[in-house]
Amino acid sequence: MVAFQDLFRQSRGQPVEYDGKIIKMSDRIEIEKNIDIIINFDKVSSPWIQGINLKTKGYFLVEGERLEKSIVLWSDTSPTRPHFSVVSTDGILWVKNVWDMGDGVMQSWHAGGAMIVEEFKNVRRYLCNDGELDDDFDDLIFTLEIDRSSQHSI
Repeated sequence: MVAFQDLFRQSRGQPVEYDGKIIKMSDRIEIEKNIDIIINFDKVSSPWIQGINLKTKGYFLVEGERLEKSIVLWSDTSPTRPHFSVVSTDGILWVKNVWDMGDGVMQSWHAGGAMIVEEFKNVRRYLCNDGELDDDFDDLIFTLEIDRSSQHSI
């Protein structure tokens, strides 16, 4: 099995084609500077704890708490459908899948780590492969929805 980290190293971190699909290390989304996001954890199929790391220049408002620059949502402790705000100074949201092999250390981007991103109008569906050297892309499947009905000014 090919290690996706080797393909990403060769492409200098850019998306690559694998088995007829475009795979990514992370996803860059252009967003309004103040937007609400809804995540839906659809499926976890891994012996390891799966999660999502979101980053922006700015902050996240999660249940009234301001979290600077980055948040991690773990599939085993997060609500099934978390809803929160992103206040971004540059209008960019970065998304990547992460995993914990049971030692409390957040892992990403190495060995088999990769994601396929399916884009729809206000929703992106992520099919994620964790660090295990396989290519099933079902270790974590989630959607990220931009909730345009609740836009508000900064």
